[in-house]
Amino acid sequence: MSRLALASARAEAIRPFYVMEIMGRAERRPKDAPPVVSMVVGEPDFPAPAPVVQAAAQALAEGRIHYTSAIGLVALREAIAQDYADRDAIQVSPGRIAVTAGASAGLLLAMAAVINPGDEVLITDPGYPCNRQFVLALGGVPKTIAVRPENQFQPTAEEVAKAWGPNTRALLLASPANPTGCMVSEAEAQKIFQVIEDRAGWLIADEIYLRLVFAGHRRSLLCISENVISVNSFSKTYSMTGWRLGWLVVPDRLMPAIERLSQNLFISPSTLSQKAAIAAFHPESRRVADDYRARYVGQAQYLLPALQNLGFRLPAQPEGAFYGFFDVSALTDDSYALCEALCDKAGVLMAPGKDFTEVDAHRYLRVSFPKPLAQLQKGVARLTAFFS
Repeated sequence: MSRLALASARAEAIRPFYVMEIMGRAERRPKDAPPVVSMVVGEPDFPAPAPVVQAAAQALAEGRIHYTSAIGLVALREAIAQDYADRDAIQVSPGRIAVTAGASAGLLLAMAAVINPGDEVLITDPGYPCNRQFVLALGGVPKTIAVRPENQFQPTAEEVAKAWGPNTRALLLASPANPTGCMVSEAEAQKIFQVIEDRAGWLIADEIYLRLVFAGHRRSLLCISENVISVNSFSKTYSMTGWRLGWLVVPDRLMPAIERLSQNLFISPSTLSQKAAIAAFHPESRRVADDYRARYVGQAQYLLPALQNLGFRLPAQPEGAFYGFFDVSALTDDSYALCEALCDKAGVLMAPGKDFTEVDAHRYLRVSFPKPLAQLQKGVARLTAFFS
């Protein structure tokens, strides 16, 4: 009898993304059940700005949708560089920018460029679950730093120094972070960078929510040093998740490796998305994006207190993005079971803590609030009835 080929050990080791499990569960609800209120996915509910859509339509009409350079259109890289100059007073050469097929591709490229098999990458716990899988897929070893709410769920320089070992190569630091919405201060980031630089390592900054800070202005961590690797995306700021377009900023010496990897792994980013994204930096698009950010602030101001009134405890106040990471131990001893019950009985979708943490995961869940206020109010009404 012939034997069937099996999936690789690497593939088998990849854990499910439980957010997707909850979404699949919602699809299996009875057909006559009312539509769910989703607080589970980190996806803006708004359209891309009109200039972006118009630029895409024009590009399609012109019909020149062919491969670009593996690191993207020069015009788009120049626009990204100008945005750093305008917003953060940081001078970034377009030659240090690589356009990528979303931030996920950017993270994969960055890690592929700096880690060897067996190298450790420090990641925070709680943190975005796919980060661990990116490291594993490249033969690296994810090593977690359990971050605490009293430090805004961000690592300190002392914690990074303590966690750094002889095989450690990089720290992946998200600010604002998923699932907490919390940020690292520029001063602490400078101390962290110094720890890493002293050990000849890399700081990889996930900044995809940088332009969604609730109050004040926070600069890119590129302000610290040109040796910081920054990963960013059009998805969250400009409500362009399905366009699958992001970018990397890397030191000059790393760009040849990034370009070679991009050529082989991705050929090039989407040409249509790139031509459209140039218009994301037009003043009208910027106004639209700023309006979206203001709406997220209003949605946070409504939803976070409303959930706290229902017994959800918020250990650290988010400073950006559109997430709250709640301790629900007063309501359940199994947050995943609670997420299943909320889906089945209340028609409200939330993300279980075990997607984001290995430390007391049963206590936590993530709430995402990029939906219109009326939807969030409907969700709160259902939750109120569920817990009453």
